[in-house]
Amino acid sequence: MNRKILFTAAAFLLAFTACEDIIDVDLNSVEPRLVIDASIRMGAPAEVRITKTKDFSDNTAYTPISEAVVSISDDAGNTEVLPYDASGKFIATTIRGVERRTYQLTVTYEEVEYTATTYMPPRVEIDSLTQWKFPIHDYPFPQIHFKDPIGKENEYYRLIIGINDEYPRLREPLISTEFMDGSMVHLPVFVSYEDGRDEDAIKKGDKITVEMRCIDKGTYTFFYTRDNMENALANPTSNISGGALGYFGAYSYTSKEIVMEW
Repeated sequence: MNRKILFTAAAFLLAFTACEDIIDVDLNSVEPRLVIDASIRMGAPAEVRITKTKDFSDNTAYTPISEAVVSISDDAGNTEVLPYDASGKFIATTIRGVERRTYQLTVTYEEVEYTATTYMPPRVEIDSLTQWKFPIHDYPFPQIHFKDPIGKENEYYRLIIGINDEYPRLREPLISTEFMDGSMVHLPVFVSYEDGRDEDAIKKGDKITVEMRCIDKGTYTFFYTRDNMENALANPTSNISGGALGYFGAYSYTSKEIVMEW
């Protein structure tokens, strides 16, 4: 019988807002592997959380690894060794997210070095949010409108959805404009729970916040393969070399709110 390993890498991670991204992945490997969850949010310090995978049947809490040496540098000549924080993450004191900057991550753990590079695209403004009614649903969804800039710098986006200033475990839509360069984008944002529960996520009068994160291709590929791996035989495609799981991503962002009334 095949065994699976489940890992949860929580950040803000990936997140530097009031919300925290939790990464849940069924991994087709039985050997414990390092999980690196690293990100830099525009205007915020770099954060890195390191754990290890474990058996699906193991119900113990994930223990953050504190013994690693973690450093981040950027193409502006800044370098920092990140101190370990009581929150269970390595958090920078000087390296912060700046648009159009490239970052290099190096993690050394048990004499093995892991590296990754990420680029922070410039932010793209959301023009507006409107309501869009899908015939088979009893309530509308928000619809995002924005213009994708001409050129290769902005081609990938990730949407983080909040409801009444809280961030439940909702699906996080991904957008690629690789083949629609410079176009206006009008996209319904289907708001549903990540665990697939049969429950309406939106109620009348809810305030919906849509944060649009501008990400690079490596970050997009990680989340795209993670979200589409239900029947896959491989782990999500990581942009980290050395054999670790997870990702290293920098992102700029903009957000808008809409109150859902119908």
